[in-house]
Amino acid sequence: MNPCPLIVFCISLCWAISVQADTGQNARTALVIGNSRYESHIGPLRNTLNDAKSVAKTLRELGFAVIEKHNVTRDQLLKAVLEFRATLPQAEVGLFYFAGHGISVRGANYLIPLKSDYTPDQADDVTLRLLAETRLFNVEQVVADMSTAGAQCNLIILDTCRTTAITNNSLTRDATQHSGLSEMNPPAGSLIAFATDAGHTALDGDGSNGLYTEELLQNLSTPNLTIEQVFKRTRAGVLERSKGSQIPAEYSRLIGADIYLAGRSPSATSAPKMKSDSPQVPSQTQILNLAKAGMAEECADALLTVAEAQGPGDYAAEPLTLLLDQVKEFLKDSQIPAAKVETCASTCQHVLRALPICLPSNHEHFQQLQAKAHNRHGDALLLLDLVEEALTAYDTALALTPDDCYILYNRGRAFTKLGNMAEAKADFTAASDAKFNQPGARKLALEALAELP
Repeated sequence: MNPCPLIVFCISLCWAISVQADTGQNARTALVIGNSRYESHIGPLRNTLNDAKSVAKTLRELGFAVIEKHNVTRDQLLKAVLEFRATLPQAEVGLFYFAGHGISVRGANYLIPLKSDYTPDQADDVTLRLLAETRLFNVEQVVADMSTAGAQCNLIILDTCRTTAITNNSLTRDATQHSGLSEMNPPAGSLIAFATDAGHTALDGDGSNGLYTEELLQNLSTPNLTIEQVFKRTRAGVLERSKGSQIPAEYSRLIGADIYLAGRSPSATSAPKMKSDSPQVPSQTQILNLAKAGMAEECADALLTVAEAQGPGDYAAEPLTLLLDQVKEFLKDSQIPAAKVETCASTCQHVLRALPICLPSNHEHFQQLQAKAHNRHGDALLLLDLVEEALTAYDTALALTPDDCYILYNRGRAFTKLGNMAEAKADFTAASDAKFNQPGARKLALEALAELP
């Protein structure tokens, strides 16, 4: 199968009721594009037309007025976007969908039209970016057009395939190294959902649609689901069907009321919950898959569901440890973007939310996990320049495990940022004591001492 990832970028999802298509106004409007007949050096695609047709059909059923285009060049794409933009003023929902090739060039994401003549071989940095801007289509252009056109809510869905030879340039994301598109930071009231994590590829699926598209379409058409529930169910379905190899990711700054794209039935709010409506208890494998995927909120929710049904137990130790280990690895990267640091801070909070309920307080790792979560939460907060909050986290961690000189060293860093050099020196000196069997932390503390004024 050719890997074909899907990125879903949903902006300003603030609408909560299905709209009838016969109101006389385009209350919901969409542009759906599917490109498949690419030149041989880029690579034709198998499922993109089917994906686009399926999305267009589903959107029409959900009340959208749909402009549908297939196999477009750059000029045709630009013309279609202008046509679409004209439908957005006063619209309640605007949606753009593109199925085809897409690549990242120097941190910016581009859609590849047909007959683009984009040949980046041996291009230097400046030339490469100019080629991308003039031959391809920058995703940010759609974001800008839609956000200024006047629709209340905007959705951008990108179903793009990254396994193309034109990514084989050292200045683009090479499929043999870190293939895939780059992260995109959503504005407030927005949600960016990737079919697989940034820098990775996703599966094509066994049928006529891509794996993520199949799951997304099924859940979009399900009544009584908020948009958050649509994506949670889609992520769970993709994770299960791919046996953990495809890990959807989301970046959300949603605000406002719940959104029900397929509407709500009257019984959804009035009918009492039946016993059969109780949440299904997830398996340990499902919980571990969520943890491996870095889906901290969903993992914590799953653990709490198990705890409600079975009480606290050893089942929580491994997934919570996995989440904290991921935070540690992410925070080692000095180039980590702020959005990822925020995700790390959020992960620690979800661990701390689930830990006291799901893991017995007398468990051998209970106190250690608590300390790790507070310590790593402090590390993330420090990177976000929330120094006072970081100090509180380090103080809590140190009270739990006073023999951990890494925490002493970290607290010293926080004091240094605040300009409290006496406190910083005291922590670095304590952390460098030979009584601690943590040579790495002791070395860092000694180096920090040497740098103090």
